[in-house]
Amino acid sequence: MIRRKKHKRWPWVIAFFVLVLAIILAQKLYNKFLYNSSQTNLTAVERTWINYKDEVLKVSSETEIAPEYLLALIALECSGVKEIPSRFESHVFLKLQDVRSGVIPNFESITTHDIEGSSDDALKNLASSWGPFQLMGYQCFYLDIKLKELRGSKAIYYGTQWIDKAYGKYLSKKRYKDAFHLHNTGKPYPKFGRPRTHNLHYVPKGIKLMKEFKTMLNNEAPTLDSTH
Repeated sequence: MIRRKKHKRWPWVIAFFVLVLAIILAQKLYNKFLYNSSQTNLTAVERTWINYKDEVLKVSSETEIAPEYLLALIALECSGVKEIPSRFESHVFLKLQDVRSGVIPNFESITTHDIEGSSDDALKNLASSWGPFQLMGYQCFYLDIKLKELRGSKAIYYGTQWIDKAYGKYLSKKRYKDAFHLHNTGKPYPKFGRPRTHNLHYVPKGIKLMKEFKTMLNNEAPTLDSTH
């Protein structure tokens, strides 16, 4: 009796699934390319409004922070883009290395106990700013969360929580000049001399952006006539 050779189907099945996955990945990359291309000619205000307005309105309703402040901050810090690169701060990295080794007891409330045993790569992540508000990675200790939360899907939520805890009292008093300066430098706007921000126009630009977003929010709000 002649036995027929059995054909091995597994290689074909595997090849089929690899092809399907490749097509899906290619489609996602193409969609991402189209999305980024569609926003190339937009201003920072327009990108921020499209990408973050709905989420900002949601989280701001849970605090006393004005949505126009949060939107202005996002426009300042990341120009409203969704794919946000981190910014490494070498001087912060060196400070964290000193804390880890016990040369200094702490840095920005981070103690040796917090980071002992951490690798240099981990310290580099802590010494980088992340997400739409560009919060330093080490702020995850202040919020008691994983660092990935500062750059993940809940980055707006946790960023707003940090803002509220760190300098919410200034925002509640509408001291926006101090608030912008605090976010960028950790200190209120100086009473004398020039601002300490990385860009001298950071604070006035933030105030200007707030006014723009406030106008946009007011224009979108339903009028009394539209409710009847």
